[in-house]
Amino acid sequence: LTLADTADGGLVVPRQIPPAEGLDDVAFNWCHGPAGTSLLFAALDRAGVPDVAGRSPSAWERACVRSLRTSGIPQRRHPGFWDNDGRCCGTAGTGDVVLSVWQRTGHDEDLAFALQLADAVVDRAVREGPHACWRFVEHRKAEPLLPPGVGWMQGAAGIAAFLFRVVRVAEHGRPAKVLARSDTWFATP
Repeated sequence: LTLADTADGGLVVPRQIPPAEGLDDVAFNWCHGPAGTSLLFAALDRAGVPDVAGRSPSAWERACVRSLRTSGIPQRRHPGFWDNDGRCCGTAGTGDVVLSVWQRTGHDEDLAFALQLADAVVDRAVREGPHACWRFVEHRKAEPLLPPGVGWMQGAAGIAAFLFRVVRVAEHGRPAKVLARSDTWFATP
């Protein structure tokens, strides 16, 4: 936390120390940003840790979510910024984290943001007849448009799981069933 930016009530940590040339100093995703960092604080809260650097783990989790909401995602502001809609590095994973926070805390702005992320995922689907897939961009490659993936962290399986969860939440509200997974069981309501 000593290296974190906590301006405006948020929380982001540097992506890499020292910063890497050609990469944003911070990221906002599950693996390198406040979406993933928020999971740390959810785990500490669940473990009964009362205080981290003078604040409760749940207060730090709220700070992470605030940074997500004010970051500009899911807009693609420049090459390399939010070019992925998968679970690990993009919109689906971040949306799933925010849905868990909403189901545990009930803050309306979290649900609104999770639904905004879901809308972006649906809008970015590449449709061919009855089929859909998602293509991500790696702006540092000679051929930046990546082929569609089918996997959990970087493909259709993980994105579909997020969208199915959004539908359950839309139908059942905060009590909607959440499937505990090995990577986030401690953050589920």
